[in-house]
Amino acid sequence: MIYMIILLISLGSINAQLHDSYEGFMTGVRANAVKGTAFYQRGDGKFNLEAGLKLQEGDFIKTEKNSYAELLLQPGNYLRVGGDTEFQILSEPNDRMRLKLNYGSVTLEILGREGEDSSDFYESLSQRYELIRVITPNSVVFITRPGIFRINSFDAARTEMIVRDGEAVINGRRVKEKRSGVASSQGVAIAEINSKFEDDFDSWARERAETVVRANRSLKNDSPWAKNLKKEDDAIVDLPEEQNKSKRFVVSAKPGAVTFVEAGVEFMRAAKNWEPLTEKSQLETGDTLRTGAHTFTELTILPDMNLRLDGKSEIVFEELSNDGIAVKLLQGSAILDVTRYNKKEVPEIQLGGADLSVAIADEGNYRIDVQPNGDEITVRDGKVIFKERFVGGCHKITRQTVSDCDKKNGDSLDFWSDHRGEGKFFNGRAVISMSAHLDRIRRLRFRNTGFWYQNPGKTDYTFVPFYSTRFRSPYGRGYSTVLSPRYGPRRINLPLP
Repeated sequence: MIYMIILLISLGSINAQLHDSYEGFMTGVRANAVKGTAFYQRGDGKFNLEAGLKLQEGDFIKTEKNSYAELLLQPGNYLRVGGDTEFQILSEPNDRMRLKLNYGSVTLEILGREGEDSSDFYESLSQRYELIRVITPNSVVFITRPGIFRINSFDAARTEMIVRDGEAVINGRRVKEKRSGVASSQGVAIAEINSKFEDDFDSWARERAETVVRANRSLKNDSPWAKNLKKEDDAIVDLPEEQNKSKRFVVSAKPGAVTFVEAGVEFMRAAKNWEPLTEKSQLETGDTLRTGAHTFTELTILPDMNLRLDGKSEIVFEELSNDGIAVKLLQGSAILDVTRYNKKEVPEIQLGGADLSVAIADEGNYRIDVQPNGDEITVRDGKVIFKERFVGGCHKITRQTVSDCDKKNGDSLDFWSDHRGEGKFFNGRAVISMSAHLDRIRRLRFRNTGFWYQNPGKTDYTFVPFYSTRFRSPYGRGYSTVLSPRYGPRRINLPLP
């Protein structure tokens, strides 16, 4: 769903007279510029890609040789498509964006803000941003923070990710700036790059970045709100009320609530047909749940206890009530994140697979994997009961042995679960789950960033911050024209996205 922004110019009085209104947008994916020949395919139809076009989930974007296209993602973030490339929009919401690169090259320019990497924050810079996921035939790339990233996939067995600025993850391996990560059947090989080298596609991406910043700066004296506002006035942004409130802040006494789900996740009840899982679904004892390839889901087993499932996983809830929890993983991988645990108040919690089961005995982090040679449970932090004895972290449990484990994140599920938020956070008044804290941080960051604005007579959009001039393109130039030069708790009134 695309939220439209109406910019209302207030005269600073209670009975404000309204001048002209103007349109912009904050969410969704839209074409912004095309060089050469590019198409989009929707269903059975194939059409020319043009600036201003609103794209939908499921659309394919295709470019011919030596042709490029620029798409708008969240405000301030750009996806640019190289020549002879095909990719698909799997999911467009800002908090679960998934893109599939079938072949070719794309670059992503992710907006940064000066001072945002300060050590004063409890959470890391990567955790403050929503993930952008790019799926190739042999890899999964997570864009985790501001920067410039290029992904090349010309061979189904090889994907190259180049990080000019920022940091990203490919197949669970973190790649820092001025380095590349190449994913193949041999794993991920990381190497330094020559950051000064640019091909024609890189040069076009840089030119576009400079163009949109200049477009923003040109609004300094020519924007409608700048012309109509007096020095003491404030611009006001009015958006439609939020349709789907987050369920994370609603504590349910009933186990089995869905807090995060992507398209491709299904559940089955009482041997009936599989049906899509949604955030309105409420799981029950006996339900079976499965995820598709490259899809994640997060469930609230009990308050402050989240179960996260990897792609291509299947799980059955042998018991799901306030009297007891018994989760059995049939295939794939899952992580149980227990923020708080009180054995006097919490029912017995069993976590297991076909041939291995443990009882949760403390708050902590627990992962289970169904392997070809048997189940494997990793106690990264916390404590479980296994064969009538306690096993603490960091240990790995199989049917035969208990051995030391590696706390480092090893794959996409580990990284995604960490980004969702593991463990607890003290907000100055109470202890809450880290996942709830991060959810709020990201939502507030999104609503306080800015919007896409199309100058009258132009075909492309530029980014306009709501109030801060500290937002900068990672190519080096800042967005100096803002909607409201002053900021206070009531200057910009936006519902959460």
